[in-house]
Amino acid sequence: MRLRTGTLALLLLLAAAPAGAQGSSVTGQGGELYSIEKRDLMGSHELMLSVGVLPMDAFAKGLTLQGSYTYHFSHLIAWEIIGGTYSFNFSTGLEQELKDRFLVQATEVGELQWMLHSNFVLKPLYGKFALTNDKLFSAEMFFVLGYALGGYTAALPSGFDVGIGIRMFLGKYFSLRLDLRDYLFLPDFKKVENNLFVSLGLSLTFGFGEEQKEE
Repeated sequence: MRLRTGTLALLLLLAAAPAGAQGSSVTGQGGELYSIEKRDLMGSHELMLSVGVLPMDAFAKGLTLQGSYTYHFSHLIAWEIIGGTYSFNFSTGLEQELKDRFLVQATEVGELQWMLHSNFVLKPLYGKFALTNDKLFSAEMFFVLGYALGGYTAALPSGFDVGIGIRMFLGKYFSLRLDLRDYLFLPDFKKVENNLFVSLGLSLTFGFGEEQKEE
């Protein structure tokens, strides 16, 4: 009887050991979860100025100057209320060659000279990285989608733009932005004028609230 009682006690101890170890593991994982650092408070207003390129047009390549104003509702969502782009175009010579050799008009809408847009902004990804183990930078990835208007030499079509970008914070007020966007215009809704746009810009952020981190 004593042997059976001892054997039963030993089996109960062995069964309890894994459960105790599992509980310790869960507690450790919970500690790691709460160690995630909160985002620094960001200002509500953002002014951005950038330079970029419009590389897809076979007849003219554009070097661009762009500016925009964005209102940030939170760390997750924002509204790029207005943005404008002007393109300094450089002809590739292909359009003139088509006219001379085949008497063909290259495009019906002409060259893209300027663009206006207004976008919804989603900012779901945020992180920090070290540069040469000396400086720590904060960065976020964002996505944009909205209305766009294209100013061509022979047409003024509406459309939309969609894109992705990365912002690296240089301090409280300034940040460096890299944007990749695709503008799709619909002249007479018969075809799509597709324009890939790449830009590098500097943003000024202001309108801060209380000096605290995001909860």
